[in-house]
Amino acid sequence: MTIASTVGTTARPPRWNGAAGTYPQWYEDPLSCLQTTLGSVLLEHGLRPVDVLGQSCEFVFAPDDVMCEEFYRPVQSSRGVAGDLCPYHDVESAWTTGSTADDLIALIEEHSGVIVAVDNYYLPFRPAYQDVHAAHLVVVPAWRRTPDGDVEFYVSDVQPPAFQGWLSAEHLVASWTSGNPSDTQDVFFSSREIGGRVLTTKVRQAPGEPTTEQVVRALRGNLERWDNGVAGPTDRLWAGRSGLRRFVDHLSDQAAAPASLRPAYTFGWSMQAQAFLHGRFARERAFRTDDAPLAAVAASADRVVSAWSNVRLLCAHAANVPEISELIRRRGEELLHAYEQLAVDWRLALSREWTDVR
Repeated sequence: MTIASTVGTTARPPRWNGAAGTYPQWYEDPLSCLQTTLGSVLLEHGLRPVDVLGQSCEFVFAPDDVMCEEFYRPVQSSRGVAGDLCPYHDVESAWTTGSTADDLIALIEEHSGVIVAVDNYYLPFRPAYQDVHAAHLVVVPAWRRTPDGDVEFYVSDVQPPAFQGWLSAEHLVASWTSGNPSDTQDVFFSSREIGGRVLTTKVRQAPGEPTTEQVVRALRGNLERWDNGVAGPTDRLWAGRSGLRRFVDHLSDQAAAPASLRPAYTFGWSMQAQAFLHGRFARERAFRTDDAPLAAVAASADRVVSAWSNVRLLCAHAANVPEISELIRRRGEELLHAYEQLAVDWRLALSREWTDVR
């Protein structure tokens, strides 16, 4: 893709003030760059990220995927990763690629801003600059030409230390097209080529407070996916209760080879982050409506978050843990129990009479 002549004047939603040089940013500590970049895009469209990203909670695992990026999550549907994270909203995304500054300019012009995969090694504002290779995501909502004719891109990166501002095309393109070679300082998020990947998004959802009907729909959908998940030998995805059971067995089978457990640290981040957001959503809703069953859902979601911490850190440091086989099985069973308790609380919340739901 090449463009002969462009100007940085793409029409944007009025919430983003390019003249002031600010872009809406959203961050919560347990989240990866996948959730924080999508959350920032949702903010740009006037949506509360917790209300959109926090309604869904599920388990899904793709055993044949390569899992060495902070923003990894199994792809489930044709609506892309954004649609998978926001199944109850009119949101979708798609991955595409480019290789030059002109390619990136064209994508920004077409989509009014994009989410760009990068290697932290080439970004001057990241602590890993010129030190550690690691895959990451940033929002790039705009571009401009300097008085000297050079191209700069506006970059928004909310992950600490937060940054937003103009960056030379040289730095951004080097990061965006990096080979991201294997790095012993970060064995989790290096070794997969960045490859000029760009995540484009479409947000058609109108802003508004979640209704009781929408909350019930989300709880029902979450419970259905948990109860009806599959994990057969020909299934690309292991999902729900069956999927998590097979995942726990899978970890136990790999305990004798600690390096093979590392992907669980990466993969688990997306599941843990989703559980965290679901707990935050349920807690905020319970507080606003004085809803005790939803408060119980929030507490159970928090237990899933804690269980994921145990599993992820154990898998990350397995080589240095005595009796790893026994601990992997125990932590895996605790994770399974935490999800089961969350499902129980979904059922209890749904068992009430919702007078304003059709």
